[in-house]
Order: sequence, then C-alpha cells, then structure tokens
Amino acid sequence: MDRTTAWLATAGPDPFPAPAVLPAEVDAVVVGGGLAGVATAYWLARSGWAVLLAERGPLARGASGRNAGVFLPAPRPLEHPGLLRSVLAEEGIDAGFRRTGHLALSSSTAVLAEVRAEVARRSPDAPPLRALDRPECEKKAGMPIAPRYAGGRWASDGHVVHPVRLVHGLAAAAHRRGACVATRTPVRDVVPGRRRGWRVHTARGPVEASHVVFACAAETGTFHPGLGEVITPMRGQVLATGALPPMGAPAMAVDFGSVYWRQTDDGAVVLGGCRSADPGAETGTRAEQLNPAIQRALSAFLAATFPGFPPHTVTGRWAGIMDQTADGRPLAGALPGGARQWVIAGFGGHGLPPALGTARALAVTMTTGRPDPLLAPLDPARFGGSR
Repeated sequence: MDRTTAWLATAGPDPFPAPAVLPAEVDAVVVGGGLAGVATAYWLARSGWAVLLAERGPLARGASGRNAGVFLPAPRPLEHPGLLRSVLAEEGIDAGFRRTGHLALSSSTAVLAEVRAEVARRSPDAPPLRALDRPECEKKAGMPIAPRYAGGRWASDGHVVHPVRLVHGLAAAAHRRGACVATRTPVRDVVPGRRRGWRVHTARGPVEASHVVFACAAETGTFHPGLGEVITPMRGQVLATGALPPMGAPAMAVDFGSVYWRQTDDGAVVLGGCRSADPGAETGTRAEQLNPAIQRALSAFLAATFPGFPPHTVTGRWAGIMDQTADGRPLAGALPGGARQWVIAGFGGHGLPPALGTARALAVTMTTGRPDPLLAPLDPARFGGSR
C-alpha cells in the first residue's frame, strides 16, 4: 500500500534540489514550503524583493500535498478564484485548475434546513448557491445516492486543482523572479541580526534578513511558543482508489466537509475525512500516521453512499496535519512584539482558496508598510497568547 500522496506521485520529478549555497543577505526569509509560504515568496519576489524560501524537506510535503485538491471558495475577497486563474495564465502554470461545481450532501433534514437558510441570506453578489433535493443531487452526481441523504448544497463556483503542481508552479515563478528556493534546508532558529534585522540560522548556514515570514503551519509554535497555544494541529486521513472510468461528477462532500472527495484527471478518487470515527486521536498530534478506524470508514464510504458504485481498489492511504486556530480564521500579519516578523498560517482544512490572496495582501503590507485592510480579521494580535 502506497503512503505517498496521489499528488506527490503524479507531480513529476522534484524540480527543486537543495541549493549548494545560500545568499548571505536577503530582504526576506520565508520559512515553509507549502502553498502559503510559496505564494508569499512569489508575491514578494514579484515586488522586487530578494527572497529566500527555506523548506526543511521537498516542497508541498505537508498539508499542501496531502489534501483532496478541492478549491471551494467562500464569499470573501481573499478567496476569489479569479486571482488564481489569472496567475496561472500569466505564469504558464498547468495545475489542473478547472471548474467542476461542488455538491455537499446533507446527512439529515436538519442540515438541509441549514443549507436553505444559508441560501436565503446569501448576498446577491456572492457566488451562486442552491439547496437541492435528493433527486436533484443524484442528477448532479450522475449516480444513485443512498436514501439517508436528504438533499444537498450546490455551489457552482467549486473548482479542483492539483495542489502539488500548483505549489511547484508558483515556486518556479518565484525563482524566475529572483527568489532562492532552498528545499531540504531546515531553519534552526531566528536571532537578532548583525547587518539586517534578523539572522536566520539554517542547516546550510546563516542568512541575514530584514524580514522573516513564518509560513510553517502547526510548526510555527516551534519559533514562537505563544502561537503554539493558538494553533492546534489536527490530523486528517485520506485515501486514493485505483483509476476508474470518468464519472463526470463534481467535487463533493458531506454536510460541511465531514467527508470530501473528487475524481482526479487520471481517474482516481481521492477521499478524505470521516474524523468522527475516532476524533480524539486526530486532535493535537503532529504524527502523520494512519488511523485504522478512520481508514476503515473511508474504505466503506463510497459503496455505502452510492449504491452500485463501481468496484474499486484502494491504492494509496496517507495522513496530513492541518493547523486550526481557536476561532477558525487564519493568522496573517505582523507578529506582536516581533519587529518585521510576520506569520501566515492557521488555515485549517480550508487553505487552497484563500492562500494566494492572503499571501498577496501580506506581501503588499510588508513592501509598502501600509496594512492591507483585508488582513484586519486575520491579525495575530487578536490572540493575547501570541505575544
């Protein structure tokens, strides 16, 4: 059984070997090579800054390469899919980004009532949202659905993406714009600098930097212990099937993401969730271990949800660590008390839609010295423990 994620296995050769030499000085060091860190490095390099992106392993080795590749934007400016679409086109990145729509099956009439209430209060300028009955859900899914589902939530603006190809493409674009992408380069500590504001000690030597950005998810607390009290690691379980015939189904979920899945371009179904099978074991851990109870629930899910679902084998299983804040909103902005130290983390299980826009707003704040108002709800200072 392969524990390499479907995304890492199909992303092609690793495009970023470890560098032989690091720059002695840069404008900013970004710590973390997931989507948030790579996107921040991209926008900073695009602004003309000298940037070092330091990642302890390969790019997208953490949560950015361990999700289902579902891009379901909320009606917030930082999550608009048009930004990602324009960057992919401008930089010539093929990340498999396409609009499929998103169907979330309602597991009870109570959940369906919540969906209808959400639709009723939806702003007219927000992406379209509809409540569907079960026959309408079956039509969208292209297959029968178990009677226990009362209906569903249809979001026509749902997309899918190959998350590792996205990270690799943005990193390559940042590199073209002058950023140094240093994979397999762990950051050991950050101390006051001699020539610049900060001296970043890495496994490949020190780098002087005017700014440091921590984009290392639940590991952010390693550098700022106060943030360890704000960000809780949450483990997620995922599996992938062997190739199946194209089903034409949208990206899908149960309720508000308790289970989630989509079919990849090569026919595999990537399925994650089922945390309710053993929730206690998945909270507060940073170990990317498989949970047998949850994996059994995932294995049984497709056949139980879709009567007559095609026979299939499970070809891969993996786990990933998400970073959840107490109020469910990311952290993005200046670290209180840390002059020219910044954070972009805490996206939980909803990082794909907002990461690029949040990183751009952070880069604008850093390079202009004027806080982007879009970051106000994400200000780390809202948590006293982060000081």
